[in-house]
Amino acid sequence: MNKASLRCWIPLLLGFSSFTQASILNPDFSQGFEHWQAQVSQFDPQSANSTTLTGAIAPLFPESFSLNGNRLTLTTAYQQDLENWSLVLFQDLQFDELAVGQSLWLSLGVFASLSSVDDFYYAQLRDLVTHDVLDLSAGGSFDISSWTGRALTLEFGLQDNDFQLGDWLTISDLNLRLASHSVPAPATALLLLPALWLLRRRSARAAGTVLSQAQELQS
Repeated sequence: MNKASLRCWIPLLLGFSSFTQASILNPDFSQGFEHWQAQVSQFDPQSANSTTLTGAIAPLFPESFSLNGNRLTLTTAYQQDLENWSLVLFQDLQFDELAVGQSLWLSLGVFASLSSVDDFYYAQLRDLVTHDVLDLSAGGSFDISSWTGRALTLEFGLQDNDFQLGDWLTISDLNLRLASHSVPAPATALLLLPALWLLRRRSARAAGTVLSQAQELQS
């Protein structure tokens, strides 16, 4: 099978591990590639065939998966006369439902270099059931509050299609942040406050009037 025929398949082949954690595990890669799965497609120029491997295999392909602090880099490269032409690193997960007044934010930096427009990369959060996708390829901060309670995969992919290796994709500063917000008072409650204040004032005035009349009678 050649490269072009696999181009649209790669994102749909992922999602094999369990997704029970409530957060991203090892987001800064301080534990190497622990908790991350990889998929590598290799092309053999001699036979013109491609093979694909998936699993906890990123350390087996140092030419294509490298770490520098909290920066992950995917690179299309040769390895033992085979072309690592399609690369994906992913983690399956499910975020807990949020409490009222909370929001969940995912932030990351994304940098890439491609040898031609035929090549492509992606960073995305994908629903494993509906295959809805949140595109993260521009980098930045993303509100993912509506993605809680769903079976998801966070995936970073790079693919060469012009037979010129050396394309790269770097992901950095991957971070998940839970934000809390004060819940505003309902509008009806705000409207009632002036009325309650006025009622209290009238009650106090009435009580003062009764007291004054009682004192006049006593005198």
